[in-house]
Amino acid sequence: MLRKFNFDYDFENDSLFLFDPKSKSKASIELDDFIIDFNSHKEVSGIELLNASSFFKGVDLEGKTIDKQMLKGIQDCKIEITPKSNFIMIKFLLLFKSKKLLTTPVFIPTINEPSPAVAY
Repeated sequence: MLRKFNFDYDFENDSLFLFDPKSKSKASIELDDFIIDFNSHKEVSGIELLNASSFFKGVDLEGKTIDKQMLKGIQDCKIEITPKSNFIMIKFLLLFKSKKLLTTPVFIPTINEPSPAVAY
């Protein structure tokens, strides 16, 4: 199910912050240039992409490269989060000033149970 997320792009630091204004962050995990915030119900409440233009580097959007200038022009953001058995799929839907829509899935591993290899 798509959820409306607010967004803030910091051009100088190249950081894109996507957040649910109705949800308060309780904990965070950091995976490389991804910071994912969770609320008290273990639901994603925010996502920060550090070096955002590098993350989208190589993504072609109808003949245009997504760069810092384009990220500055985000007009709308929706997120779809699909939990699976051992990962979370996060699909970004970003609408730009140019009326171009970017849909990008990201797969984040989860650990629901300790590994038997490290249990002893």
